[in-house]
Amino acid sequence: MANYFNRPSIFEIATAFEDGQEGEIKQKPKTNVVVNTNRIGYGKNSTISEFTAMAYDETGNKVDSVKGYFLEPETDYNRAKVKNSDTSIAQGNYNIISRRDLEKRINTERRKKGETDIQLTYKWYVDSVPGRTGIAIHTGNYGKDTEGCFLPGENYSYDKAAETYNVWNSKKKTKELFDFFDNYGYNGIKINVTPK
Repeated sequence: MANYFNRPSIFEIATAFEDGQEGEIKQKPKTNVVVNTNRIGYGKNSTISEFTAMAYDETGNKVDSVKGYFLEPETDYNRAKVKNSDTSIAQGNYNIISRRDLEKRINTERRKKGETDIQLTYKWYVDSVPGRTGIAIHTGNYGKDTEGCFLPGENYSYDKAAETYNVWNSKKKTKELFDFFDNYGYNGIKINVTPK
């Protein structure tokens, strides 16, 4: 008699086809990601941080990591929790969620109020930032490219005359970070923002 208790669920079958070979189901790893970012430089219209994204398996063992830099707008902790302020967010611990999950939640809330659905632009968002919405992770090189968002870069420079930071190779580092989230963020992604 067949053992039905050890068979994969329909959901597991549906989500595992791209990874498995014919007749074999490869389950996605039960991993999570923690991004630790430390602000190391404060300019006139930009802030630079170094980050390390670490993937952990279900037993807490580190399985992979990615390093780089984030560019944010200038840091003004007096305005960090003010709606639509073009400043970096307050230090703290946040969740990073996908556009699809954030869109679903926001649209559910808006429909309850009789409002129409919205479409978000970017793939990943920093969620539940006090006083702020739409804090995304996306490409860009200069302080003017970020309105509170995190811009990944492979390296950075400081313009002494303008007193501002820039990041470089943003498209490459953003793709690397997003691939990392896609590969390891099944059980959640967190970001810890700390000051210098």
